[in-house]
Amino acid sequence: MSIWERWPTAESFYAERDHRTEIEVETLRRYVDTPIEIHVSELAALSPAIQQMALTAANLTSRWARRISVFVPQVKLERPLSCLGDHSLADRIAREMREADPFGNFKVEGLNRGDRRSLRIFVGSSEQFEIGDRDYCISADRWMALGRRGRQFEIGVAPSAVAPAAALAGALGASDLFKRAIGHSTKEWLHDLIWCTWDHEFHTYVDLCRAPAVPSSGEFGNVLLAGVGAIGSALLYILGMVGGSGNLTLLDRDGVETSNLNRSPLFTAKDAAEQRRKVDVGQDFLRRIGIGANVIHGPWREVADSVSGQRFDVWVSLTNEDGAWSEVPYHLPPPVLHGTTTSGWGIGFGRHLPGIEDCTGCRLPQPHAQFRGPCAQGVIAEPAEQKQIRASLPFLSTVPGALIAAELLKLNYAQAPSLPNLVQADFRFGVPFLVALRVLRNPQCRGCQSWNEALWSARGGRSRFAAFSQQST
Repeated sequence: MSIWERWPTAESFYAERDHRTEIEVETLRRYVDTPIEIHVSELAALSPAIQQMALTAANLTSRWARRISVFVPQVKLERPLSCLGDHSLADRIAREMREADPFGNFKVEGLNRGDRRSLRIFVGSSEQFEIGDRDYCISADRWMALGRRGRQFEIGVAPSAVAPAAALAGALGASDLFKRAIGHSTKEWLHDLIWCTWDHEFHTYVDLCRAPAVPSSGEFGNVLLAGVGAIGSALLYILGMVGGSGNLTLLDRDGVETSNLNRSPLFTAKDAAEQRRKVDVGQDFLRRIGIGANVIHGPWREVADSVSGQRFDVWVSLTNEDGAWSEVPYHLPPPVLHGTTTSGWGIGFGRHLPGIEDCTGCRLPQPHAQFRGPCAQGVIAEPAEQKQIRASLPFLSTVPGALIAAELLKLNYAQAPSLPNLVQADFRFGVPFLVALRVLRNPQCRGCQSWNEALWSARGGRSRFAAFSQQST
């Protein structure tokens, strides 16, 4: 079925796509036509990090805004961003926005001063920008995502950054546009941020970050991605910016729905019109960028036993159907990464190294419910009338996707087990702080104890990261 057969009018498309966001943001309809501008630095546009930020910010913003102007110089795409067949940065930005919303009023053109009455973000540092007090500037440096109100970061013309940090910066810019558009007060806009994805600290100066140098490429190993929904598809999109090597096995039972277009930077209107399976979309994307991909179409409960016997280096656990998170430790997995969004504006990220860190079973004491907080804090009662909405904000799912992508890179460093394995942030009030902790194994948790079973060495113990667990012996 074609896009035009599926949605004969723009109204029919937006009614399906934006339904879940309008539940969360009841006044959304008044703001979707707000003029948006994204300005990309002319001097820095050849930097891969700048291109990654610009692509992420434009893509996510096109998932809700219907009047967007992107001002970008005509520069070629750097690898691996050029692997999808686009010739220039402007070409890929325009294609992704059009594929996300075929009815939108989008313009991608050369440098222009624009209209100061529009909501604006600026990507990268450049003297060409005339930045107002309300504008937001994003950049990235090494493992850091940067955001600043009303002025730029002075970090050089062509910053070098890991792709997950650049994607996180792009999501920060998209979130600030969204918050301003829906009418949040100035106190609730994004604050000045230097978010280091290496140690998950907020720094006051970029020089305070003690992260290692940017690796030349990424090696993911053999990864199981269980769940190719909003976070999982965002993870794939970001891995497409890394230019790494490895193999991913994608597990999901669902097809692409129109409401997925509101949150995922990977899925297109054509995918939804044709009701393609999420795993197939992900596999096609990975193969086009040169990463090996296999698919398992079906629910976790039917394949968990067979998957547990396969040799994976990492599990990325993003599906919680039938309480899967409580069962994961008993399948004796390798290192497990997970990401979540709350019923509002919060995000969570977790890493679980068997034998030394807590497991998904004790981190999430009610795995059938939405993620609500840290391990061993008990169940937080929800008011009966509270709306239960998951991942309903257009930019939110990309944030944990970026944190997972960063963690896949960090596992290649010996310091990984000493870094925080629990990260939480709340975008409702502008991300005033980060919660970043290292949570160790709970001796009273049966899931954590499963690591001691001899069978672990024949399952998760075959991971190339098994030495992290053996450090505890």
